[in-house]
Parts: sequence; C-alpha cells; structure tokens
Amino acid sequence: MAARLGEMLLKIGALDASQLEQVLNAQAIYGGRLGTNLVEMGLVEEDQLARVLSEQLGVPCIDHELLAAIPESVLGLLPLELVERYRVLPVSLDGKRLVVTISDPSDFKAIDEIGFITALVIIPRVSSELRLSIALERYYGIKRPVRYIPVQGGVRSRFAPPELQQAVLEATRAGDSAAWQPERVSLSELADRLAAASAEPEAVQALLSYVAGEFDRGALVRLKHGQLVGVQAVAAGEPVPGFSGCALPLEEAPQMQRVVRERDVFLGEVSAGAEGALLQAMGGELPAPALMVPLMLGGQVAGVICAHDSHGRLGGGAFELQRVAVMAELSLEMITLRKRLVAV
Repeated sequence: MAARLGEMLLKIGALDASQLEQVLNAQAIYGGRLGTNLVEMGLVEEDQLARVLSEQLGVPCIDHELLAAIPESVLGLLPLELVERYRVLPVSLDGKRLVVTISDPSDFKAIDEIGFITALVIIPRVSSELRLSIALERYYGIKRPVRYIPVQGGVRSRFAPPELQQAVLEATRAGDSAAWQPERVSLSELADRLAAASAEPEAVQALLSYVAGEFDRGALVRLKHGQLVGVQAVAAGEPVPGFSGCALPLEEAPQMQRVVRERDVFLGEVSAGAEGALLQAMGGELPAPALMVPLMLGGQVAGVICAHDSHGRLGGGAFELQRVAVMAELSLEMITLRKRLVAV
C-alpha cells in the first residue's frame, strides 16, 4: 500500500523521486505510515493526503467538522477495547448506519466485527492518521504519539491556531530575531557537517548549530556516573557561558530518568527539580516547555539533546530532532571507530 501511495503522489506531482526516497528512508528508521511521515516532514499537506488516500482506497474522506462534535451516545456504541484494537472512531449514526473513521478502511474483518458487535451497518471513512490520533485521545483518552503533541500552539504543526501562525509571520517580517532564527542549518547541511567531523567537539558543534536554528535554546547533556553533565548549550545562536561541566543528579530528574529508561522522547512542561535547574543553566526561565531526545551510543543512552522554545516550535520539531539524534549517533560512532583503528 505504501508503494502505491507513493506512486500516486508521484503521478499527480505532489512529490518528486528524491522526496519519496527521503520519506521512505525516514519511515524505515522511525516506522509509522508513509502518509504520516509525509505530513510530518512537510512534504504533503494533510488535506491533500486525505484526498489521495480516498482515491487509493475507494473510500470517501470524513468531514473534519464531524470530528469536532461527536455525540456521547455515538461514542458509547463501541467498547474501548475495540476502539484501541482497530483504532476506529464512531462519528455519526443515521438509523442503522454507523459512520466510522478507521486506520485501515480496507480491513474487512474489522468492519465485519464492528458491525456484528453493534448490530449496525458500518460505513467506513478515510481520515489522516494525525487527525484520527488526536480524536482518539480527545474522546477516549488513548494517548497519541509525542510527534502529534503541539506545545504552546505548535507553530510548526499543521494544527497551530491561525492567529499564532500569523503572529510569528508578522514578527519575522518585522525583524524580531526572538521569533525566528534566520540562520538555519538544513538537514542535508547538517549531514555533511557530521560526516566531515573528525572529533567529538566538531560533531557536537554541528549538532547544536542545527538546534540553535530551530529553537530558542538547546543543549547536549552527557550521562556520567549518575550525573547529568553539561557538554555545551546555545541560546539565540550563541554559546551559554558556564554550562559546560555543570553537573546535576539524575535521580532528581524524573522526566530525564524516563527518557533514559524508556529510550523515548519527553515533551512537556518543566517547572522544578534537576530538569528545571538544567533549563535555568541553559539561560531559560521556569516554568517552560522542554523537549528531550535520547542520544544512543553502543546500544545505551549516553546523552540527551535538550531544547526549549517559547514560540511553539517544540511539538512540530520533535520528529526532526529525533532524526538529527540518529545522524549524530552515526557520526559519533564513526569517530569512535576511527580512533580505535588508529590505535591498533
């Protein structure tokens, strides 16, 4: 199905061959549906994706306005276990006809089972994975992946309030450097810098040059003997004095402990503890939203990339920062390997 979706997008000119290869590589690393990766990477608009999926599957798109106000009586028609198993959302009821949006409208076994349990005629509709995930969390409390969670409006998210997007655009035109960092490093430029890095400081500098262009503040923290040890931090594109070498106990950082234990991303508000002290060491003020992405070396979490932003860019940038972490891991592994070969 992924291959056919890609072919359809190529056919209508929504993608070119290099973009399709890029998103297929991202899908291989991070998993998820091809369409979701396309939207996350900004290569295809969500509404455009929904139209292509509708054509591909031969199933009409769901009216997004219906998702905003689903009656409680309709939501109660499906048990939570069934909703979770098939990622299906009941949307409206007309007599004996139940309209649902489901992650895989071509799953006839699922459609049959839902119809048997409800004793209704099931009418499937297409929805993007992003909108479905948000609706399932809203109505059933099913936690959505962190990549779909906007922070303070999520300016880089497709779901950002229009007024917030407009405010950022106006601030950019007015030259407000705090609203947007003009000197950004593209992923291809970062890949080149990381590939050329011959020592760890060069790789760290390349990594933070990307982070500095995307967020207000960023830092790399190393895990060492139960301590969070600051490596380097940047704020508004400039190094933060005194951050290097600062040490904080990991046991006093519950969110950071979860990042290390589960090898997963944290995206949320930081207000106290070692995480708060870390943010303050980066030059930030509490409480504040923060993004933490684990950096793996040798199969273990060796460090954490931290980002803070007051303009709603964390939610939209979480996915790309995970990609950047993988690129940095490969660079650091190669640097370590070259050192070992020289030492032999």
